[in-house]
Amino acid sequence: MSVFAKLEPQVRRNLTVLFAAGLLFWSGLAAHLPTLPLYIQQAGANQHWVGIVMGSFAVGLLVSRPWLARLADSRGRKLVLLIGMTAVALAPLGYLATTSIPPLIGLRAFHGISIAAFALAYSALVVDLSPPPHRGELIGYMSLVNPIGLALGPAIGGFTHEWFGFTPMARAHLATVASNPGSANSKRKNVEFGPTGSGRSP
Repeated sequence: MSVFAKLEPQVRRNLTVLFAAGLLFWSGLAAHLPTLPLYIQQAGANQHWVGIVMGSFAVGLLVSRPWLARLADSRGRKLVLLIGMTAVALAPLGYLATTSIPPLIGLRAFHGISIAAFALAYSALVVDLSPPPHRGELIGYMSLVNPIGLALGPAIGGFTHEWFGFTPMARAHLATVASNPGSANSKRKNVEFGPTGSGRSP
């Protein structure tokens, strides 16, 4: 962890904000793993359809990834990062709006865009921001958001669903993503993630 002390203050701050954004993203995404199948079952689906709805997540991910990769290079990492956060915030609210299986499949596919966008932009930003002499070490530390988020998310989602139900959990998820420091940081004028994703002050 001493590598962070060697970084320029601006770079260290950007990486810290990015790490917090990644942790909230993966935790929020994983919170639905134990709860969404229960919601789909309550909508009248059997185990077969639960699997189809949950698996349709990969459709949105695979279809959108090539386009998002080109967009990250042409329009900047920040835009793609915000697309991911927007998709992960809106999809749970969409689940609440329907109990029909076909719309749930479509919403789950839309949910997949979130990981395609966020994971792509996050990884690119980490590489862009990391000084070459410490790039491998920083990538290792910054990638910890994935396992930590996937460890915390299901527990948070399960407890929240048990105490409050699916609707409050989805609304809380939206509030969490809306307060994501990555979103707030992207609006600051002194931080610019342009097409090259430099993340340095202009």
